[in-house]
Amino acid sequence: MFKRIPSAPPGIVAFDAEGKITDSDYKTILVPVVDAAIKEHGKARILIRFGPEFETYTAHAMLDDAVFGTAHYTAFERIAMVTDIGWLANSMRFFAPLIPGKMRVFPLASLDEAMAWTAA
Repeated sequence: MFKRIPSAPPGIVAFDAEGKITDSDYKTILVPVVDAAIKEHGKARILIRFGPEFETYTAHAMLDDAVFGTAHYTAFERIAMVTDIGWLANSMRFFAPLIPGKMRVFPLASLDEAMAWTAA
């Protein structure tokens, strides 16, 4: 499930990923909030924290992520991933050069720095 991070600065879409992320989590939680941010600001600034509470993505959720990213290809101004999970960080670093917006991976201990970078 995605849970909003209430301490995020205005204009930042920030979530904690917890447990198993599903198709429903994308369609009912993440996508509507990001779409609203794009509508309001023209582009979205997103931060997602994958901490120890995160378990995995379902295959359908991974597909949703790819489809959503493709459909909104130019709509992301900044994307920060905050995690100590190697495969997630490496995936983000691999795809970052393919996305027009700025993307960066931060360790869990640097959540405040990630928030500031996303808001900059």
